Amino acid sequence: MMPNNFNFYQANSVYGNLYFQFPKVLFYGNKYTNLSLQAKAAYMVLKDRLEFSLKNNWVDENGNVFFIFTNKELQELFNVSNKTVVHTKKELENANLLYQQKRGFNPKTGRNEPNRLYLADLQIDATDAYLRPKTEQILDTSGS
Repeated sequence: MMPNNFNFYQANSVYGNLYFQFPKVLFYGNKYTNLSLQAKAAYMVLKDRLEFSLKNNWVDENGNVFFIFTNKELQELFNVSNKTVVHTKKELENANLLYQQKRGFNPKTGRNEPNRLYLADLQIDATDAYLRPKTEQILDTSGS
């Protein structure tokens, strides 16, 4: 018997869902195996913001795309403390995936400007694209 209160996907509504892109190399590539799941998820969310910046032409004087994503925004999105956000961003910096350009005090506006964030493109070698965990097996669909 089908449950009455289960929110099934309907064939005519699936197309309307939006998704974050999660690069497989973050799981399967050797270079990123030591990143925490929190850092991998943060990279994915920051990449989404980077794509928004591209649409708005947020490009610095060197042609590099930057974006703004405050610690407070990340805290609220991940439901974590500021300490956790700082640790996560530091983890991405140590993996050479995130660069934060401190903006400091702006005398024209009379306030501190948020950091400009720059995301590094993932380094993928030819074998990373085809890596799968060694434990991967053919799915057993027999129901047992």
